[in-house]
Amino acid sequence: MTQNPHSLESPTDPIRGPADAADDVWTQLAEFVSRPDTDPVLRLLVNEATAVHRNLRGVTATIANRYRALIDAAPDAITLHDENGRVLDANATACKLFGQDRDSLLACSMQSLIPDLDSAITGALAAAFDSNGILTCRSRIRRVDGSHSNVEVHAHSYLDAQNQRIIAVTRDLAARESAHDQLCRSEAELRQTLRDMDTGVVVRNRKGHIVSCNPAACRILQISEPDMLALRTDQLAQWCFVDATGADLATEALPWARAMKTGKAVESAVCGVHSPTLNGMRWLSITSVPRFGDNAVEADEVVSVFADITPIKQDATLFSHAQSLINLGAWQLMPGGERMLWSAQMHAIFDVPPSIPASRERLLNHFSGMDQRRLRQALDTARTEEATEITARITTAIGRRRQVRIRLRALDQGSAAGGIIGCVQDITAEVGHDGAATPD
Repeated sequence: MTQNPHSLESPTDPIRGPADAADDVWTQLAEFVSRPDTDPVLRLLVNEATAVHRNLRGVTATIANRYRALIDAAPDAITLHDENGRVLDANATACKLFGQDRDSLLACSMQSLIPDLDSAITGALAAAFDSNGILTCRSRIRRVDGSHSNVEVHAHSYLDAQNQRIIAVTRDLAARESAHDQLCRSEAELRQTLRDMDTGVVVRNRKGHIVSCNPAACRILQISEPDMLALRTDQLAQWCFVDATGADLATEALPWARAMKTGKAVESAVCGVHSPTLNGMRWLSITSVPRFGDNAVEADEVVSVFADITPIKQDATLFSHAQSLINLGAWQLMPGGERMLWSAQMHAIFDVPPSIPASRERLLNHFSGMDQRRLRQALDTARTEEATEITARITTAIGRRRQVRIRLRALDQGSAAGGIIGCVQDITAEVGHDGAATPD
């Protein structure tokens, strides 16, 4: 039988897809209605249908392009499979992850892409399809170049018309594993640093219980780590805490308790502590910092960092007693020539409250006349080679008259301190009313 050249039918080509076959049909229709003997009404109807078909193809192409752009923009590998696992489509990330182009992937199956996938995956996918669930598993992929990566696969089955399809989202775990390894290394280094440092570190929870401490904290407080971690707030009743002046401190006044209550850091608080395990009083400089979790209103923990300043505190106490015994005050004029540091005995000699800041002009204002000019000149011409000594009269902040001896010397300008250092000794009791020294 001879085939009619104007027939709408066309032989089936197994290589060409449905879209190509549809194009053949519309091409044949266009050729058929272009004949002179074609009914004009039929020609009009076919032309209208062709225009509608062309518009629909444009809309379909737009949707397809958006679909392609969407899945290609996804950061995870997305592959579409038939019910037997054969790849029907893949996004750009999948091509990069598996190391193959899209055409090569279309010749693969899920099992060939992820050979280490559990053999029971097909049955599990069927069960997930029946329950409308998502199957999640971990496996390893091997690329064509021989490299491999650990991956996490999320698979879901759905119906596309009457066909069962599987969409698989494969996530490369290399970045997550690298970040986890780096975090573990950082935590290990931090733990080692905390163990090696000579400063004590103690972490308390909201109840005040110690949840972590480093060896330096145990060494400073002369207590073992198990005993430290076993301490409870009620057991602190056997411990004695005092502030820098020696006054007793209640538990709620301790730096860590204040930081927990206020949610603000307490810095460089000086506290004395005595416990059943300590030999004598131990002085600490403590900084307590609150740590907040998801709840930003109240602190979950407080980290206390403290250093043993017992020798420094003892030296300062002895120096303070010595200054008081001989009525001697120490001072330092800082670089810049105005700001000064005064010891407690300096404030006592000049009857100046400790809360009032000291300065060069404040010191000079207690002197008058020739005594003030001599002191000012001595400050201006101080040298590092030798000390300058001056005996002068002062008027204290409350109007008392005293005779003082001043010694001063410049510090090396190349040193970190710099400036001028000196002392003032009250010698009023050693001289008579006329200013002459009393006989021994």
